[in-house]
Amino acid sequence: MRAINFCVYTTITSKRNKTNISNMFSNKKNNLPPRPHIPDSECILEDLNNASIDDIAFKIIDKDEFSEEHSFNTNTSNTYQKVKMYLNIKQQLRYLETTITEREQQLKTDNEEIKKLADNIKKQAQAALIA
Repeated sequence: MRAINFCVYTTITSKRNKTNISNMFSNKKNNLPPRPHIPDSECILEDLNNASIDDIAFKIIDKDEFSEEHSFNTNTSNTYQKVKMYLNIKQQLRYLETTITEREQQLKTDNEEIKKLADNIKKQAQAALIA
């Protein structure tokens, strides 16, 4: 009996859940206003001409200043070459960094050996003077 009641209960609950889920999605209301029309080019030019200098939406940029500052963006191959050169230089710097570290360590060991040899020569010279 319990198994049958459980099956009937799950069937009823699953039907209720399905209706609740379908109601949840069907209750959406489309109260959005229609999209505004795209302005004509004449309207855009009129807005630009009537805009004040300090207007954030229509900030007027000096064309010469803009072209001088951003001229590198116009030539993609030039940009590519600059990036390629940057990456090559970065790789060379990494190599030189490891080389310098290795040579620094070698200089330290050579310096220690020279100090030991100098001490050894001093001892031999003092021993020769004493004897």
